[in-house]
Parts: sequence; structure tokens; C-alpha cells
Amino acid sequence: MDLGKLTEIFSTLPEGYLPKWLLFTSALGIFNSIQNFCTDSLTKRVYANKPHEVTPLSGRLFATWTWSVSMIRIYAAFHLQHKFMYELGIWTYVIALTHYVGELLVFKGCKLNGPFMSPLFVAGKYD
Repeated sequence: MDLGKLTEIFSTLPEGYLPKWLLFTSALGIFNSIQNFCTDSLTKRVYANKPHEVTPLSGRLFATWTWSVSMIRIYAAFHLQHKFMYELGIWTYVIALTHYVGELLVFKGCKLNGPFMSPLFVAGKYD
């Protein structure tokens, strides 16, 4: 894809910070998906209280889930004028926040460290 086509695509992005945030967190999610398909070392740092529970299978499942959420956010970024896309995009953050808070407070798999704070911040910063 040439730079002109890429510029044309991004010119259709709605104004404001939310579309940019959706794209930024999608890029992070895609990176996270790739690394989860390749290794579980970064994921074990997020779930630092129970790294033994992070398995290659759970990493691949998490990668697939994160990749699908990233695709939803990309579509939402370009189609925020549709209420259902806006809501679907926001729900991806609510679900992620529920997961991370649950892992911190209920399942005790995470602890308040740098690797955990990053996804918690992304999940909680959606408005």
C-alpha cells in the first residue's frame, strides 16, 4: 500500500481524540497479540502473582481475543457516527477493565506493577 492510499484512508477518520485513541490502542493490541503468539514472557509479567498459570494455550487465546478486540476498535474509530459502533468500541474497554480488575482483586493473578498498569490504564481510559 502506498503512502497516498494510506493518507486517503486516514483522512476519513472522524475528528477528536477518541478515534485516535481507538487506533492507538488497536496498534498496541496487535503488538500484544503478536508477542502472545510468539512468547509468554511479557504476559507472565502482567500476571506476576500467578505466572505459572500463563500457558502457551492461554497466551494464544489471549492473543486471539486481543486481536479481535483490536479489529473492532479499528472499525469503531472510522465509524463513530454509528451509535452501535461507538457502543461496541466502548464495550471492548469495559470488558478489558472488568478482566483486569477481576484478575487484580478477585483472582489475585496480577499485582500493581508497571507491566500490569499499562493494560489497566488503557482499559480504564475510554471516555
